[in-house]
Formats: sequence, structure tokens, C-alpha cells
Amino acid sequence: MTAAEIDGFLGEQRIGRLCMAGQDGRPYSLPFPFCWMDGCLFLRVGMSGRKGDILRENDRVCFEVDHITDTLSEYASVLIEGRLVVVEDLAEKARVKRRNDEKYNRLRGGYRPGHGRSTPLDQLPLKKIVVERVTGRKKEPAAETVAPAAVAH
Repeated sequence: MTAAEIDGFLGEQRIGRLCMAGQDGRPYSLPFPFCWMDGCLFLRVGMSGRKGDILRENDRVCFEVDHITDTLSEYASVLIEGRLVVVEDLAEKARVKRRNDEKYNRLRGGYRPGHGRSTPLDQLPLKKIVVERVTGRKKEPAAETVAPAAVAH
């Protein structure tokens, strides 16, 4: 996939998987909604539980996003590798929150699942993957061939 195709793909997809490994090397993966903006992938990630324990040990992560048709005739996947860092800058948080709200509010018609309250920007557990490498693959459907029509003699 080209860089432009990857940008378009990441702008449209809703869920990807954050993949990480602790010091023991055991892999762990969780699904997350995400925002792709300015060449970084942004996630709202609390540091509780197993993921928090792993990420405090090792900030090296990858994030995988894919789309596959029911017939497997088409697919696309993107893998982003890098380091997960805390977003501290409130202006950056505000830009990401606006972009994320635009992306997800159109899907849920303004409905906010859960408590329905916004988290203040200074408390938003926003992280970003500082990208070291991005790769993308896709398969498009094969061009259909039309068999010549039978001619009656």
C-alpha cells in the first residue's frame, strides 16, 4: 500500500489491536478505537490491569488494523510499530479529541456509551504511538473475465 492508501485506510477503520509484550516476552493484544493524525496513532489507554503493567515495563508496541470481506476476495491490513508515549500537550489532546469525536460521533449519532460525560482534557489518558515503521498490504478482487458468448450456428 502507498502512504496515501495507508492514510485513507486508517482514517476509515474504527478498531485496531494494540499489541505489546512484557519482559517475559509473552504477547498481549487488545482492541481499541483509534485516531490516525499527523503521522501518529492516538489511543485512549488507561494504565490499569495487565496492559498497564506491561506498558510500564516496555513501551515498544505495534498496532494492527485490518479489513477483510466475507468472501476473502479483498483485504487490507496495516501494521504500525513504535513507542507508546503519553500525550501531555493540552492543545494536541484537544485536536485529537476533536478528530476522534468527528470520526466516532458520526457512527453513533452523538450517543456516548457508558456514563455519557466527557473526561476533562487534563485527565484524558491519551497516548500516541511515535511511529518507527508502517507497512500495509492489500488484496483487491481479481478483474472478472467475461467468457465469450456462445454463438448458435
